[in-house]
Amino acid sequence: MKLVSLDEDVLIYIVSFLEPPDILRLSETCKAIYQLTCLRIIWTNACSRHVIALGYPFPTTPLDELSTKELTYHTISSYHLARRWLRGIQGPRRMRYSSGTSATSVSDVQFLPGHNDSLMLMISKSVWSVLSIWYIGSENPHKVCEWSPRGAIFSGIAVNGDSRSEATIALALHLNEARTVRILSLKHGIGSKYSLQEMHVINFDMKPVTMNGDILALSDDFSQTAIWNWRTGSYGLLRHLPEDPSIFQSNDCTQVLFAYQSVLVVRARTIHLFPFPRLDPHDTDGTLPVPYEPLAHHSFGWVDAECVNICPFLSRPEGDSSKTCIPLSILVRGESDDPWASDIFYLELYTFEPNPDYVPDDTGPANISPYLFPPRLSNKVACLRGSLTCRQIVLGRLGTAVWIQPRDRFAGGLLADIPSHLVPATNAHESLIVAVFPGSLRSEEEGKVKEGSSVVVGKKIFGNEFNTSWTSLDYDEVNGRIALASSFGRVTILEL
Repeated sequence: MKLVSLDEDVLIYIVSFLEPPDILRLSETCKAIYQLTCLRIIWTNACSRHVIALGYPFPTTPLDELSTKELTYHTISSYHLARRWLRGIQGPRRMRYSSGTSATSVSDVQFLPGHNDSLMLMISKSVWSVLSIWYIGSENPHKVCEWSPRGAIFSGIAVNGDSRSEATIALALHLNEARTVRILSLKHGIGSKYSLQEMHVINFDMKPVTMNGDILALSDDFSQTAIWNWRTGSYGLLRHLPEDPSIFQSNDCTQVLFAYQSVLVVRARTIHLFPFPRLDPHDTDGTLPVPYEPLAHHSFGWVDAECVNICPFLSRPEGDSSKTCIPLSILVRGESDDPWASDIFYLELYTFEPNPDYVPDDTGPANISPYLFPPRLSNKVACLRGSLTCRQIVLGRLGTAVWIQPRDRFAGGLLADIPSHLVPATNAHESLIVAVFPGSLRSEEEGKVKEGSSVVVGKKIFGNEFNTSWTSLDYDEVNGRIALASSFGRVTILEL
């Protein structure tokens, strides 16, 4: 019996057991099979069974909102990216460069969600700040638009994580002795033309930190955070008391995460978990809403960098997505003012586990945290201590992480206590490090550690080619892309 003589439902069931590369090979056998493999159900099954269920990188957009062409593309590319992680990534497959801002330092670089993953944002400053959008979907990236009010200085930015929202960017700026936050919308015109249009102006002396859809989180440098719906104008306030009210000490906000029925505010010296506030309309008489107090808090002391994410597959490759409350993971690089400290120290991964006593309705106590505090130390990665312009570390949802390792500061003959994988071939330049924590993308080779060991080994995949510092880093785990901005205006785009 010929395969094509079977009923279509039977063929669809058979093909559902094939991995994406096998489906592509099967589609080349004959026209009838090719037409079968063009059906949406084929790629819905392949994506659900061989990508999402295994914890492979995939966009968070619901499948029914993707076209069949987009679904097919993302299923195939996500599968191949995951297999490269599982085999152990040795270096980038492809590198591209953007001339950037002609010898002007780039202070921030970020990939923009949506737009076929072809746009990137840069912020630079000469006399005043400039926001530019670059098209990176071709071999030669080029600028498509820019926004730069004369004399404005930018002090904070948040890119909307929801590509379907009309609001693209929230930007804090200082202009004409006034501090405001502007909401910008990126519009696609005819052909390759784009424009940035101003939608809203907020008279808040705060910096935007996180934006997701209509919700924007803004924060000051001390103790207060605002959760604001830019569409309706309603908002709520979160505030913690300083450890010592008699000491006026900065505590910059580095990240705000919208967690399960709560908001996690990450600052330089403290972490606070708040209930998600009720958003009230702005009072015309200037009366502020009563601030919410934290449910729980923790401090790692002074930290050099940290990144928190919701990681459903860390330490549980099967990824129990049925759980409503998924643990939070935070990667921390500590800071030391001890000049005699060892050159080697650790990045540490901590986990905030769900609180079994938390009741997600009005019957439970109002002051119970959805997560357990303090966090539990899960893993650590050895790294080198040194001076960095870009201190960012990025932790992806699936447990991959990237950061910049400083040039080594020790002499070549004094390496007895330094692990071999941390010893740079030269002390001239910085290097880019990746690590995979135990989970769905960890290779068998990387998993060969002593039983019960929590140490993860980072891997150098790229070195700074020029004698200039990297100034900003962005990592797109879903598409396997890393952007590195430099102090002389060039941006390097790596594809894993």
